Amino acid sequence: MKKVGAAVQGAGWVATEHIRSYLNNPNCELKAVNSRLQSELDEKKALFGLSCDLYLNSYEEMLARDDIDLVSICTISFLHAKEAIAAARAGKNVLIEKPIAITLDELRDLRDEVAKSGVKAIAGFVLHWNPLMKIIKEIMRAGDLGEVFYIASDYWHEVFGEWKSKRKTSGNTLLMGGCHSIDAVRWFMEGDEVVEVTGLAAEPRRRFDFDFPPTVAALLKFQSGAIGKVACSLECNMPYIFNIEIMGSAGTLMNNRLYCDKFKGQTGWMEIPTVVPDKWEVEHHPFQGEIDDFIQCILEDKDPETSVADAWKTHEICIAADMSAQEGRPIKLPLI
Repeated sequence: MKKVGAAVQGAGWVATEHIRSYLNNPNCELKAVNSRLQSELDEKKALFGLSCDLYLNSYEEMLARDDIDLVSICTISFLHAKEAIAAARAGKNVLIEKPIAITLDELRDLRDEVAKSGVKAIAGFVLHWNPLMKIIKEIMRAGDLGEVFYIASDYWHEVFGEWKSKRKTSGNTLLMGGCHSIDAVRWFMEGDEVVEVTGLAAEPRRRFDFDFPPTVAALLKFQSGAIGKVACSLECNMPYIFNIEIMGSAGTLMNNRLYCDKFKGQTGWMEIPTVVPDKWEVEHHPFQGEIDDFIQCILEDKDPETSVADAWKTHEICIAADMSAQEGRPIKLPLI
């Protein structure tokens, strides 16, 4: 079997786990890493003993190689769409770290270019491979909660870094982090799309280095009439939290606790012993599962999980919530 030739664009923090995962996949060969900083390249070479080619500010040269089939985009948020479009035009399959775009125009252009090029492209919603999230998905597909009427998720994580606090480089609060929660809510509702978004931004602030509101909530209306809520704070004074709450006609789930009609005689919450998404460090995230799955999809020509063909809808909700908070009105979807 031909091995998939992989390359990584960017050599920072999250790129570490992409590189590690490619090196650990038996059906893949890491061909190249490109970075704007020689220090990052030196660090990754020392960490992994890399024998692949290392490029300094030579993305176009790296894309021109015939032996590269897949590119991971691991740069700063505002570069993601541009670099992913370039990869698609070069005929490369592409894994784009979230967010895949920070404006509607970028989002539209990326979605359309991927469709036109015919490459496989996924958004980096790595929590799809977290054990608890997979268990919740199985519970939902089995119908064990009955008809869902309310679903919510919280992404509470204080972040630092100048580029993360500026709209022109990170987009907005939901795009910066809360998109994971929007993605989870959409994934669990499976096909019941959001048709209206109301965004609210907290006026009191703990931090003023952000040039956009760092604490927001999005209220979601689904086609079915179910409602949802996603809250995100990048300024919270607390440890990292990623919450999931789902209420249905036959049961309720709160993170890894379940109360369900299926289990007769249940008098309290049942705890599911598994790995929960309770840490923000990239070392804790299941990148290996994400990348193994994507490589298998490329080899077997299958539709991948978290495809750009679907993930653009998650990003559209993030942008619509920001628009709603600024304009003080609900926003109907779709926008593009």
